[in-house]
Amino acid sequence: MRNTTQHLCMLSAMVGIVISVQGRTRAQHRPGNSLFIRGATIIDGTGKQRKLGSIRIVGDTIREVGALKPHPGDAVIEAKGLVAAPGFIDTHSHADGGLLEDPLAETQIRQGITTAIVGQDGGSNYPLKEWFLKLEAKHTTLNIASFVGHGTVRGKVTADAGKRAVTPEELTRMQALVEQEMQAGGLGLSSGLEYDPGFYSTTAELVACARAAAKYGGMYISHVRDEGDEAFKSFDELIQIAREAHLPAQISHIKLDTSPAWNRASEALQMIRKAKAEGLDISADVYPYTYWQSTIIVLIPTRNWDDRGAWQKGLEEVGGAEHVLLSTYTPDANWQGKTIAAIAAKTGKDAITIIQEIVKKTHGPAATGKESVVVTAMTEADVTAFVAAPEVMFCSDGGLKPSHPRGAGSFPRVLGYYAQSQKALSLEAAIHKMTGLPAARMHLANRGGIAPGMKADITLFDPATVHDTATTAHPAAPPVGIPYVIVNGSVVLAQGKFTGNRPGAVLRKSTGH
Repeated sequence: MRNTTQHLCMLSAMVGIVISVQGRTRAQHRPGNSLFIRGATIIDGTGKQRKLGSIRIVGDTIREVGALKPHPGDAVIEAKGLVAAPGFIDTHSHADGGLLEDPLAETQIRQGITTAIVGQDGGSNYPLKEWFLKLEAKHTTLNIASFVGHGTVRGKVTADAGKRAVTPEELTRMQALVEQEMQAGGLGLSSGLEYDPGFYSTTAELVACARAAAKYGGMYISHVRDEGDEAFKSFDELIQIAREAHLPAQISHIKLDTSPAWNRASEALQMIRKAKAEGLDISADVYPYTYWQSTIIVLIPTRNWDDRGAWQKGLEEVGGAEHVLLSTYTPDANWQGKTIAAIAAKTGKDAITIIQEIVKKTHGPAATGKESVVVTAMTEADVTAFVAAPEVMFCSDGGLKPSHPRGAGSFPRVLGYYAQSQKALSLEAAIHKMTGLPAARMHLANRGGIAPGMKADITLFDPATVHDTATTAHPAAPPVGIPYVIVNGSVVLAQGKFTGNRPGAVLRKSTGH
């Protein structure tokens, strides 16, 4: 750490004496002072059993791990009773939204997330080269890596918002843009096929764009076309794209969210394993909640919003209008935070009429507002099966100012509820799926582990108390039990308070940073 003594004095003023300095009188004169984490329970991200030990960090890199003693001048974090894990990697994040205005990224750091993978659902910042430079000039707490958005490049080459099939000439231009963004450091191609303009794409178009990403060693990650009735058909399409484009593929925030698909997680996992047995490289990520957040229009698989029968079927298959919470609605603040059933009862209108009114005001040519919904539509059995599956990583699918609890609570919920309370998986397995596994999957060099030579992204948490507190009523409520977060060797959260340090890096695939 640079200017260790000065930094610790500032830190002490902000958060109390939480870090000591060995040999304080010598610390002012010793160059290259290190940060020393003493007496932690180390879970190193590999899936191996925990062990007691200490960690020495010099600069942004882990130098030593084991039975160590601090050097004179070391800054020491006393970690007895805490687990030291690699910093968590969020494989599907929307933290890029507003990050230049909110570089501390509080909702992410408090979860223990040190790296956010953005550019999801087919939408990415464009051009990546310029956006990456802006991030580096701003300085953030988080490390950031990004996919290339299929919808973004589609929008760049179609003058009519792309609500149609693209022409061969347009597809050639899209491939060129994918290559351009991969050369800037993109991880691969993302798609959002329930949303415009991805909704209008063909499988052949997606294969062609994925091949452009594959030239640079990229992967394909997708919010698939349907996560309910047609989920298995949608998973098949992703596997087909992986097969024909010759690249790895990942199902974003895997879920089964309508009644015809409920309690079929084992079938979905078997599809992934069968594809892997055939030589394909298929994986998934999941957030640990039984409710999803999106736009209300994804309740039906059509853009014919006048079709009352489609809305009726959509409502029935998620359990009814009482399961659909209008989490954001700018045309009428009085409706926000209420279920469609409650709004219908208050207004005297039926649920479908309410939905069609919402859609009319927030979608299409006459739209003047914005909406989002939180829909309780997954079974606990399916979510638990995905959380426990070894090929499924974890994500928040959340942003800096979440309106769904996943944006503030996903990672501590896995640790506190699924690992500790429900025993769905061990802490070692959970942390591997948060760190070492996604680091390898996303080709993040020297990340995701606690070992000499690895970048010093470390989260310290109390296994006895860690849990999420966010709810649909208070979706940004912070978790508890995560007192320290270290990014690139710099303490960004100390005893639950931000230090002001912003050491995050842009992780470009082409350079490995």
